[in-house]
Amino acid sequence: MVDNKIIHYIPPLPPKREKRVGIYCRVSTNSADQLKSLTAQVSALTRLTAVNLKWLLVDVYIDIASSKTGSSRKEFSRML
Repeated sequence: MVDNKIIHYIPPLPPKREKRVGIYCRVSTNSADQLKSLTAQVSALTRLTAVNLKWLLVDVYIDIASSKTGSSRKEFSRML
């Protein structure tokens, strides 16, 4: 008598993303150099969140504002 066993493969669950994270980037002017820097900031931080499996990227917040007191940082306020 042959006993044929059927084996079912159950794939593992993906890791649960435990931390909700946001990216905040700011430059002081909209000059070409500053905008290039902004692009680099967003790109690097987005890649960083992608490789951390326990992080869930919720949103990206970007401000182009002077560092003078009283300047509006709408995205920073929205992030908080």
